[in-house]
Amino acid sequence: MHVRWARFAIIALLSVLLRTVIFAQDIPASLASHKEKAEQALRLNDRATAEREFRQILALDPQNAEALTGLGVLLYGEGKAEESARILESALKIDPLLSRAELFLGLSKADLHDCPGAAPILSKHFDAEPPGKLQRLTGLALLGCSSGSADPLPALRTVARLKQLYPDDADVLYEAAELYARLWTEDAGELMAKHPDSYRVHQLAGEVYEAQTNYDQAIREYSLALDANPKLPQLHFRIGQLYLHKGAPDADQKATAEFRQELAVDPQSAVANLALAEIDRHEHKLDDARPLYEEAVRLDATLAAAHVGLAQILLAQHQDGAAVKQLQQTVERFPNDAQAHYVLMLAYREQNKLPEAETEMATFKRLQQMEADRFRNKMSSMMSGGSGGGEFIKQ
Repeated sequence: MHVRWARFAIIALLSVLLRTVIFAQDIPASLASHKEKAEQALRLNDRATAEREFRQILALDPQNAEALTGLGVLLYGEGKAEESARILESALKIDPLLSRAELFLGLSKADLHDCPGAAPILSKHFDAEPPGKLQRLTGLALLGCSSGSADPLPALRTVARLKQLYPDDADVLYEAAELYARLWTEDAGELMAKHPDSYRVHQLAGEVYEAQTNYDQAIREYSLALDANPKLPQLHFRIGQLYLHKGAPDADQKATAEFRQELAVDPQSAVANLALAEIDRHEHKLDDARPLYEEAVRLDATLAAAHVGLAQILLAQHQDGAAVKQLQQTVERFPNDAQAHYVLMLAYREQNKLPEAETEMATFKRLQQMEADRFRNKMSSMMSGGSGGGEFIKQ
C-alpha cells in the first residue's frame, strides 16, 4: 500500500485526538489513576507509557470501549495494523457508534490490504471528516485501495477530490501522478495490442521519443502518423518545434514549413501563429511578425509569449511608451512569467527608469531561480523513479 507510511503523519495528533474522544466520559474511580497517567503520556507523546496504561485499564475493565478505541488508534499509529484491527473490532462490538474506532479500523484494514473491508469505511469517513490531516490520511488510504481496482472511476473520483481539498500537497500530487501513469500505461498497452498499425500508435511513440529528447525518432514517428492521417492537428507544429530544438542550420526554414502546414490543417492554431511570429522577429522581419502575434493573441489570449512578443516588436520599433503599457498589462495578467518581467526591465531602461528596471530584474531573477529549482526537483524525481514508457516504442 503506497500510503502506509502516511499513518506516521498523524501520530502528532494522537494526544489531542485520544484525549478528546476517549476520555470525554467519566470513568470509575478505580480507573482514574491509569486514566490520568495515560492522558499525561499522550500529552508528552510518550506512546509506550500510554499503551501500558490503556492495557491496565482494560485489565480492570475489559469492556471499556473507549480504552479499546484508544489502544487501537495508538497501535495503528505504531504500525501494528493487525492488532489494531482486532482491538478496534472489539470496541465496535461493544459500541457500534464509536466513529473513531470505525475510521481507524478502516485505516488498519487498508494497511492489511483488506480493501473490500476498508473501502466502504474509508469512503464514508472521507466524505464526513472536516478538511485536515485526518481527512487527508483517510483519502490517501482510500485512493491506495481504489487504485488497484479494475474500475478506475472510484480512484479518479477520490484523487480529484483530494486535489481539490489539498491542491499543493506533495503526497497527493505524487499519488495522483502514480495513478495517471498507471492508467496511461494500461491504455497505451491496450492501444498497441488492439491497433498496432494505427496512426495513433505512431503518434504515441512520437510523444514518448520526444519526452526522451530523441528528436529524430520523434519526427519519424510523427511523420508516419501524418502519412496515415494528413489532417491530424498539432503534429506539424510539434515537428516544427523539434526542428528548432535540434538547431540545425536550416532549422528555421524547416520549422516554418511545418508551422505553415499546421495552419493549413488548423487555421485556428494560435501556437502555430506564435511560432511563425517568433521566427520572423528573430530574423528582424518585424512587419511580418506583428500581425502573427496579434492573430495568436486573438485566437488565444492566455498565450503570455504572444503578448510579450508584441511588446518586443514595439520596443524594437522604439515605441517605448506603448511597449511599457503592453508589458505592464502582461505582468499584471501573468505575474509569474519571467520573460515578461525581463522585457519590461529592458523597456524601463530605455525610458531611463532605473529603479523600476531594478525591481523588474529582481523579479526576473527570482522567477528564474524558482524555475531552476523546479527543474532540479523534476530531474531528481525522474532519476530516482525511472523514465518509463519505453515498452510502448515500436521498434
